[in-house]
Amino acid sequence: MINTRIAENKNKALFAIFACVAMYGFTLGLSRPLLALLLETRGVDRSIIGLNAAMPAIGIFISTPFIPMLVEKLGMQRFLMLALAVDLIVLLQFPRFDHLYVWFFLGMFLGAMTNCMLVTSETWINEIVDDANRGRLMGLYNALLAAAVAMGPLTIPAVGIHGWAPFLVGAGFIALAALPLLWTGPHRLSAHDEPTFNLFSFLWVAPVLVAAVLLFSLKETAGNSLLPVYSTRSGMSEAGAAIMLTVIGIGGVTLSYPMGWLADRFNRYGVLIFCGLGGLAGAVLLPYAMDAGFLLYLLLFCWGGAFAGMYTAVLTIIGQHFRGRDLVTANVSLGMLWGIGSLVWPPLTGVAMDIRDPGGFPLVFIAVSLVFVLFASGRWLISKDKSAVL
Repeated sequence: MINTRIAENKNKALFAIFACVAMYGFTLGLSRPLLALLLETRGVDRSIIGLNAAMPAIGIFISTPFIPMLVEKLGMQRFLMLALAVDLIVLLQFPRFDHLYVWFFLGMFLGAMTNCMLVTSETWINEIVDDANRGRLMGLYNALLAAAVAMGPLTIPAVGIHGWAPFLVGAGFIALAALPLLWTGPHRLSAHDEPTFNLFSFLWVAPVLVAAVLLFSLKETAGNSLLPVYSTRSGMSEAGAAIMLTVIGIGGVTLSYPMGWLADRFNRYGVLIFCGLGGLAGAVLLPYAMDAGFLLYLLLFCWGGAFAGMYTAVLTIIGQHFRGRDLVTANVSLGMLWGIGSLVWPPLTGVAMDIRDPGGFPLVFIAVSLVFVLFASGRWLISKDKSAVL
């Protein structure tokens, strides 16, 4: 009876987390290209657009040190509810204060709340799943998130990019994201011991995972924000640019679960390197496929799947190796690394596009992907224990 009740509570919590993240992801997918396209139509320099896209990283840095304390004090459910409420309020300030420098400030808050949402939900899932199906469930989590993020840009052709309409749609989905959390009770960490590493020592504890998250953050920040700009500069319409992001998201949705299945069946680090190779190949082929019609969408589909599979593998490996406070610290470290990438990649990619218009976009992806593949492959090959490479 007790085991049945525990299983029911776990299933209820998983359903609530998945539903919450799926609805929140819709707003996440809408807001990034929406803000970039609004600035592009106003003639703002691409380097400034990239800088604006990097502002959420400041929010990540500010929020990261407080997440473990707040999660332990409030519990995961209440902390997620608080983050959603703040996020909704902040999003509605963009059309109210229609000024570039105010948007910089608001972007920091959006980054902080996104960090709180993702770190807490990923920790919660890894705490309650079994290692035998960890990869598949993390793949399902990423698939739902990718699906929602992919659907977000489709709002742009439907309601446009001007006025209150797109922001109200995003706020509505944030409100819906809070509802499933009401169905589950507070959940606290299973262990309260002190972590064996901190945000900084994680760089030495898991350097391959560090490199993987930095590469993934390139796609999530510079990719989602500046791919629409790269596309329009390459001759596509605004609607076509938004559809490209959707196709990438569909690839993530479709391939996340199969990549999680592979991570449960084979060496998880091999899956991680395989996904890195996919990211590199996609960046190399992108400029040649822009006028290739169906082949372009096939490439974007596989490209999105490679990056989604990479993050699925990272989360699966973390859940396999860490528990309790170490698990929270590891996930918070990922958020911090994602913030570093958010701060560095968008302005760097924007400057690269200003120098080489618009070819600097794929060149940045080629360089970063190649460094990751070489580093991760080298670490894996020289390691005696292939299952212990971090």
